[in-house]
Amino acid sequence: MNDTDNDFNLISIDLVVDNKDSRYLESFKPSNNDFSLFFETIPEEQARSTLIEIDNFGNRIDLIPKKFNIISSIIEYGGNSITIINEPKSNKDEQFLILFSECETQELYLFHPYKVNDEPKKLVFKNKPITESSSGNKLRFSSGTVDKVNEKVIMVCEDHTNEKEVLHYLAEINLKTNEIQTIEKGHDFYAYPTLYNGKDKSSPSSPSSPSLLAYIYWNFPNMPWDNTNVCIKDLKTNEIINISQDYQESVLNPVWSEFDDCLYFISDLNGYWTIHKYDLKTKKRSQVISSELINFKEIGEPMWYFSRSYYGFITPTKLIAALADYGLVIFNIETNQVEQIIRNQFSHVKSIVASPSLSTALFIGGSSTVMFSPIKLNYNSESKKCEFKQLLNIKGGESITDSIISKPIEIEFNTSSKSDGLIEKAYAYYYPPTFKNSSSTTTISLPPLLVKSHGGPTDRAYSVLNFEYQYWTSRGFAILDVNYRGSSGFGKRYRKLLNTNWGLYDNADLVNAALHTVKMGLADKDKMFIDGGSAGGFATLCSLTFYDIFKGGCSYYGVADLETLFKETHKFESRYQDTLITKMNLDEPNGEWKKIYRDRSPINHLDLLKSPIALFHGLEDHVVPYNQSVLMYDHLKSKGIPSIIELFPGEGHGFLSKDNIIKCLEYEYIFFCKLLNQLPIGIKYNNNNTILS
Repeated sequence: MNDTDNDFNLISIDLVVDNKDSRYLESFKPSNNDFSLFFETIPEEQARSTLIEIDNFGNRIDLIPKKFNIISSIIEYGGNSITIINEPKSNKDEQFLILFSECETQELYLFHPYKVNDEPKKLVFKNKPITESSSGNKLRFSSGTVDKVNEKVIMVCEDHTNEKEVLHYLAEINLKTNEIQTIEKGHDFYAYPTLYNGKDKSSPSSPSSPSLLAYIYWNFPNMPWDNTNVCIKDLKTNEIINISQDYQESVLNPVWSEFDDCLYFISDLNGYWTIHKYDLKTKKRSQVISSELINFKEIGEPMWYFSRSYYGFITPTKLIAALADYGLVIFNIETNQVEQIIRNQFSHVKSIVASPSLSTALFIGGSSTVMFSPIKLNYNSESKKCEFKQLLNIKGGESITDSIISKPIEIEFNTSSKSDGLIEKAYAYYYPPTFKNSSSTTTISLPPLLVKSHGGPTDRAYSVLNFEYQYWTSRGFAILDVNYRGSSGFGKRYRKLLNTNWGLYDNADLVNAALHTVKMGLADKDKMFIDGGSAGGFATLCSLTFYDIFKGGCSYYGVADLETLFKETHKFESRYQDTLITKMNLDEPNGEWKKIYRDRSPINHLDLLKSPIALFHGLEDHVVPYNQSVLMYDHLKSKGIPSIIELFPGEGHGFLSKDNIIKCLEYEYIFFCKLLNQLPIGIKYNNNNTILS
């Protein structure tokens, strides 16, 4: 089968895997208008991650030797694995220098991508007591900011020397002496270190040593979307200004502006993530873009991916920012006016960076007809026009026509849970099926429905072309992608509705969303399924256990037992339950908290469960241990409920191997078809007739 089958117009499994929405994760600040740099994960190379160059004609070059896989495992989810030490002036500039984290060992390497015959060189610290260990390197790094004058880089360091007490601190690495030292510590987490590399006003022609460092920190039990602090540290005096000291806010993405000597940052202080600033001269902070000016759309998202950028200066006086699932905004900081909101090109943008000297922005963007792709934007200051260029096209998508693509319909519905009956609004995207069997004259009046439960649970559904969804719609399923209460993108209040209500509101909203589509005549009530991963897997298992409306479901590395999970999970999420459920008090083993955790854990209520479940989990998952799925499967089998389980060696929290992604999707589809008593179509690799046989 090619990318589409001529008889059925099916989206192929290869098209899905080669164009995952996580293929392109980061863009890097443009330094030349002839080429662009992006961070790419390549499924066909066992999910190897690398730095790529793309020119204006769509020619792509992998800049990293194939034996290297660039991934930082900081907070297990990673992010910002590459620091550019010297920006390239051209794509032949041998002085172009990067520092990157190697996946397997987490060690740092220096490399000149454009230098002939250069090989990455491991950075070995001379003062090594904090890294010495019989089991190898114990440090993970991310989010470097560069002091070019002194040839130093400041990074977030996650220290696993003592696995029972993992530390976070800001570390300074001297690239001349290979020495490392801690320059800021004492808080549970740090992110976004950002040096002020402004000009010396007394000598504008020569750069001075940066003396101001902005950064973000937070402490337990907060997550970065709950309550964080943005600070400025004077590296000469060690004086620290805590800009957030008197506020309860979630802050992220600090950016310095040489134009007005201000530190810009994102804050949800006024109810929605938007841009604020701190003025070094007046020592005061203020909101830059009010939520009303951008139709209450948020700039920024929960920091599951470490230190991502959501805005930048496209000219010295104009900001360009990504509006969550809405488009882009250009804002003039001199006039304090929105110059334009751009909606017709890209509905959702992630990792946007900009160069004020080039009037250029690079970002990962997508829409209902364009998958997440590397995009270049050139801005004309005089005409105020933006020119967009999609730098890479869909891999293998030449045969895809517009009629094959299912476009999302935004749905708003009323919802409430059994726990309190309070009625709230919730949101979803409905994708109608596109399947048309040319050999049949019959039509199916109402399609089967697959409800999608996103992870986090503070992640969100967005309306960007996703070929995994198109795989289902091209085979006759409708998709319902739900932004249940607790999702991001709808303001602080909506995001916090799930606090203390995890395992109640989320699955109630998924169920009510499905019933709403039935009421609208968009789905067959007897043919509804549900799936999700991680927190979405937990919501899936809850929905199947505590409600009886789904014919079957599929959990990807999902949570079955809350108490066991939070006793075993990693540092980043080890206190997440305090906010989502209630604090675990191990000193009171029979306290009220115990009952709440047991009541919300699907594994304790299998007597209520009637629907078959498929379970997929990685054996190297340090976020949700794989025994969660094993325990669930064992209980299901003991109850005689038809189920399948697949455990994958080498996979962590989220699958990277192309073969494993293919196997999961085809097995899930075959599993649901068997429950519907219909033959699966378009199976390429795993035509396994033994599933549920």
